[in-house]
Amino acid sequence: MAYKTIQSLEADVVVALGGANKKTGKKNPTQVEGYFLGSREVENKKAKSGKSYIYFFQTDAGNVGVWSKTDLERKMASAKLGNMTRVTFAGMRETPNGDMYTFKVEQDDTNTIDVPELSAGSSTVGGNDYADEDQEYINNEDPDDSNPDDEDLQQTAALAAVESESAKKLKSLLARKNKSS
Repeated sequence: MAYKTIQSLEADVVVALGGANKKTGKKNPTQVEGYFLGSREVENKKAKSGKSYIYFFQTDAGNVGVWSKTDLERKMASAKLGNMTRVTFAGMRETPNGDMYTFKVEQDDTNTIDVPELSAGSSTVGGNDYADEDQEYINNEDPDDSNPDDEDLQQTAALAAVESESAKKLKSLLARKNKSS
């Protein structure tokens, strides 16, 4: 029998690309570069579609989740899992519905990793909201109100902290087991 690793999409931090954090006023990062791991869908009552996505990347600094925007969703729809990917905020563009965030998405198909099968409930075409281990969520409230409300974020942050603590315990147990082998 051959075991396969089941991948669950998790992030050490979730960020918005471009713009500024509405709560702190600090500028959001403008670029993320890493191996594309997939995406998860999140219920979002403020979005016209009723959902938002987070795209997950394995970077040198850990796993990073990036909140979706309409332009990013369109471009990531053709992104290949496991490819080194660079997503860059490219500025704002006027539309009949207001300003729209635009992005440049690039992939290097010569620099890839194997992405294990996703667990049930995970998606390669959606996103989920997460917070980092210190409960720091980088808010991405935009003019189009495409992010979950504060109550959803608090619940998700608590869930992420529990998941993060479980992951730490598992890593510790595995490290002890490997030392004794």
